[in-house]
Amino acid sequence: MKISQDKVAVGLSGGVDSTVAAYLLKKQGYEVIGITMHLFNELDEKGKIKEPQFIKDAKNIAKLLGIPHYVLDLRQEFETTVKNEFINEYLNGRTPNPCITCNKKIKYGKLLEAANDLGAYYIATGHFANITYDKELKRYRIFTGKANRKDQSYVLYSLTQNQLKHVILPLGLFKSKIEVREIASKIDERISSKSDSMGVCFIPDGDYGKYISKEKPQLVKKGKFVDINGNIIGEHKGIVNYTIGQRRGLGEYFNKPMFVIEIDAKKNVVVLGDDEDTYSKGLIGKDANFTLFDELNGEIQAGVKVCQWGWLLPATIIGLGNGKIKVSFHKKERAIAPGQSVVLFKGNEIIGGAKIESVIKN
Repeated sequence: MKISQDKVAVGLSGGVDSTVAAYLLKKQGYEVIGITMHLFNELDEKGKIKEPQFIKDAKNIAKLLGIPHYVLDLRQEFETTVKNEFINEYLNGRTPNPCITCNKKIKYGKLLEAANDLGAYYIATGHFANITYDKELKRYRIFTGKANRKDQSYVLYSLTQNQLKHVILPLGLFKSKIEVREIASKIDERISSKSDSMGVCFIPDGDYGKYISKEKPQLVKKGKFVDINGNIIGEHKGIVNYTIGQRRGLGEYFNKPMFVIEIDAKKNVVVLGDDEDTYSKGLIGKDANFTLFDELNGEIQAGVKVCQWGWLLPATIIGLGNGKIKVSFHKKERAIAPGQSVVLFKGNEIIGGAKIESVIKN
């Protein structure tokens, strides 16, 4: 099928944001189609697989908007690419962000492939962020969304130039979610009142430890809490239940506040210490990706975030080659968790990022 730049496929999730994105693009004159990604199974009360409510909602929205609708079955790809990585990272004592993997390989990977197969040059989602093309640099650049509290640019840092050129983000210039809901109410009042999705989509209750224990019961084993000197001070429930900086849920072994400062998967131990022990001087990042250049040579100054809703931290970033970077904080920072991503900011622009491989304590 011939690919048209007048045609855009919207990742239609059945929620407020993607509904408004599709509505706005149609008003702008694009030929719009809706594609809903079926990523994982949902079960009914009898334990049988059922059609998820969000697919029903997406079908209804497409009908209301008068656009074609397709369901893209990506359950196997999502299982092997996102869910398995999530589980394996936790089993290896790391704290992954599955949304970043999903964005790179599923939302802006498999969805883009499907869109092209259906003749659409562009894909669009309801992310609150902005993408612009710099004619001088001949590169696509990522900027934060105008709605500060909803900004989702952090999770887009890993997208390649080839992916970015196919992406439209219609909600990037909205200043608040309220404005988006007002538009949604004109389309479907029930959709406009839907609550925002939070956390990891395939673990709705947010209990990651329980989920992994159910999926891989033979691999989640009790072990020892140790102090920074290696002394045994208690028993943990399995390393998948802990992350760096955690204080709650450690049990009743201690007569003072204790914090997770290290997770050693090979030894199946969780190292605990004082709050001051959670601070780090910097980190090493791998699989780095940048928007302004292909690879970082030398060093730059930038603000960094080490989790999506974290503070912007002043830092010096040095390119190490082979997709690796060294990030040195200007002052020690708390609870840097391997497996998360470090994202680099210059003002309101995301210039790159990397997955946190290791932490530099001193």
